[in-house]
Amino acid sequence: MKELAPKYNPAEVEEKWYSFWESNGLFNSDPDAREPYTIVIPPPNVTGILHMGHMLNNTIQDILVRRARQQGKNALWVSGTDHASISTETKVIQKLKSEGIKKTDLTREQFLEHAWEWTHKHGGIILQQLRKLGASCDWRRTAFTMDDVRSESVIKVFCDLYDKGLLYRGLRMVNWDPENRTAISDDEVYFEAENSKLYYLKYYVANDDLTGETGAEEEVVHRDADGRRYAVVATTRPETIMGDTAMCINPKDPKNAWLKGKRVIVPLVGREIPVIEDRYVEIDFGTG
Repeated sequence: MKELAPKYNPAEVEEKWYSFWESNGLFNSDPDAREPYTIVIPPPNVTGILHMGHMLNNTIQDILVRRARQQGKNALWVSGTDHASISTETKVIQKLKSEGIKKTDLTREQFLEHAWEWTHKHGGIILQQLRKLGASCDWRRTAFTMDDVRSESVIKVFCDLYDKGLLYRGLRMVNWDPENRTAISDDEVYFEAENSKLYYLKYYVANDDLTGETGAEEEVVHRDADGRRYAVVATTRPETIMGDTAMCINPKDPKNAWLKGKRVIVPLVGREIPVIEDRYVEIDFGTG
């Protein structure tokens, strides 16, 4: 009779039995008459390896799936990788940069080759880590968010939602990544309300003829003692005016209509900037 080891040795047990479970298809699920029970893993980014949060989350899912199997349900746990290819792209760009390669020097096809190379390497690591956890996934169904089948489905659904009027373009601020030239999620942006002070700054009209237009617009035009016209900008951050590149007005704002097409002078630095138009500017508040 073999004596039991005094301490549990996972290397002697876990790999042996997991290989047995997987090779015998014990985690596989095909539709039948049983009550279905399905969980899809919220896929991790293909940007590295799993962290403790993934471990805890996947352990809970595994418990639920295994319990459903014991209850006689047709339990399916679907594995997948990557829900944020922007993050993956950033990692690939960093890797290329370390090798002296610029993304802009590559064609789309060449860059995709590097991206897929990264995906196969790190996506494979994540899937192997899940196996080490004992995750009882149906590995036959493993999918990658950006593979051809999933990409086609995403495009189809987005087009369908748009055609039904359920998906639309809204007028809102976005977090723009100037390097990747795309909008990114604001999940990690935190807004805090605080009491502050407004500073009012005069932006004089460049090359002003001191008289300008006359008429009804005179009621909303600001002029100083010598007749020079100016726009008033209110800001809580006067230190940022050094970087001003434009003054923005709402094209539907009657009180600032006289500024359309003008150029104004940034206070202190004396630099001319154009007046541009965008509906995002709040008419009740002012210019931006």
